[in-house]
Amino acid sequence: MKKLSIIHNLYLKNKYVNESVKLNLKALEDSGIDYQYILFNDKGDISTRDDIEEFLSEKVEYIYSDINYGRKMGTGGWIGALPYVKGDLIHNTTQDDVMTSLFYKKSIEVFDSRDDIYLVFSNGFKVNENLIPFTMVNNPEFILNYEQPLEAFKFWFGIDENGENKVTKANNNIPAPGTIYRRELHDLIGEPGVHEFGGACDFEYWSRILFNEYKCHYINFPLWLFRRSKYTTALQSKDGKNIGDHWRNLSVEHIKEKYTKLWEEKCNQLI
Repeated sequence: MKKLSIIHNLYLKNKYVNESVKLNLKALEDSGIDYQYILFNDKGDISTRDDIEEFLSEKVEYIYSDINYGRKMGTGGWIGALPYVKGDLIHNTTQDDVMTSLFYKKSIEVFDSRDDIYLVFSNGFKVNENLIPFTMVNNPEFILNYEQPLEAFKFWFGIDENGENKVTKANNNIPAPGTIYRRELHDLIGEPGVHEFGGACDFEYWSRILFNEYKCHYINFPLWLFRRSKYTTALQSKDGKNIGDHWRNLSVEHIKEKYTKLWEEKCNQLI
């Protein structure tokens, strides 16, 4: 059985972190898989350790970083934890999201049965502070064929059937907390470019995976819970602007420019 390393990002003092870690560890134990749980504090509130101290064990470790990798965004903070990863597979989760045993079981089943899949992601429920669902993370009627990576890539970047690039605004259709991927991807295509792409580095990373034609598998079923609360990082503000939008907007044009050129080069090679 493959070993799974979970990187749980800590960056804000958050009353829900304890509950989240407790529920995630229960889901892992119920799933019966071999795991390593890393609680990674991305130069956040040091006192956050007090909230998770009770869980520390041989399988659960706390690591504090003097470097803020993610600019207070879960999309990049976990990069600092990569040197500590011992598993074959990686799951990055943020703040107070809650996973289920079925999420882990179904994802691992795909990896165990298929050597050609490098990334598995699934749908989830957006829930309130009391974990009551109010909507889906993705539209269940909207399904891209991620096992045809270039087709999904072409949709993301607005490329029509004639190969003409009509780049649209980046729209991340892979929800990061509901994603598990092979550790070897970092060796194959490099690490996420948080310093280059900031808050949109996750979109650039999934784009790079698809562009290089590594197959992804999508489970269109709500297997995890994305909690929207006053502690959710994307809801925080910087200079009066939403943090998520602030960092994403700084880098989206840069990403589109990069992949427009790469797509043109790919098309020219086919001529």
